[in-house]
Amino acid sequence: MKMLACIKFVPDSDDAALPVKPTNTAGAWDWEAAAGRMNRYDEYALEASLQLKAVRAASRIDALTVGAERAQAVLRRALGMGADHGVHIVRTGQGLPSPFTIAGLIAAYAKARDYDLILCGAMSEDLMQGQVGPIVAGLLNRPCLTSVHALDGSAGRAGLRCERDAQGGRRETLEIDLPAVVTVQSGGMPPRYPALSKMLRANQYPLERIAAEALHGIEARQRVVAVGAPAKERRVQFLDGSADEKAHRLAALLRARGRI
Repeated sequence: MKMLACIKFVPDSDDAALPVKPTNTAGAWDWEAAAGRMNRYDEYALEASLQLKAVRAASRIDALTVGAERAQAVLRRALGMGADHGVHIVRTGQGLPSPFTIAGLIAAYAKARDYDLILCGAMSEDLMQGQVGPIVAGLLNRPCLTSVHALDGSAGRAGLRCERDAQGGRRETLEIDLPAVVTVQSGGMPPRYPALSKMLRANQYPLERIAAEALHGIEARQRVVAVGAPAKERRVQFLDGSADEKAHRLAALLRARGRI
């Protein structure tokens, strides 16, 4: 079984010392000063591939990322977690890339390599659109399941049995034929920590590097036209006095605004 785990380098919004800020250019972010890490949803997708490898004989996992030079850090981490090979599609440029751009490059790379399963995170933490996996499936004409939190590749099945949440607190179990594309939700399979011995290998591993211009992807079908913080439209008013006085003042305020 040959698997491709798609992972993304995203800015670390939890790092208060190096925040991500919009630039003066419409639709652009200042990425250079911000700290970065692997997209958390992609960590779950990579973990899913590692668990499948444990039950499928002769399995191989290629980890792939699209991004600038420093995006290779997430490939090193993926190799430390247990991936067999790292592929870096080097793409430079400012602004947030369209999901069509990313998916087109992934599909162009994967098309001639006969992957049995392509795994992506359910969404990225920077764009939160959840489109890359389904677009890859559409470009490669493969079946796709989204937001899966459990995968079962045992019992000699030709395909996969997958579980995901449905509406109303229910869960649904589906079987999908291979080759296929699956996007993985967080929570079901907690990612493992990289092993020290594997990280030592990962830091010396020769990554496969491909210029984005060398692949025939698809044109972007959307663009970010503006980036900025939302305007503050609500104000807080504190009421003083006793409980009865505050209750009367609150009632008066609500009546004045037509709330009661």
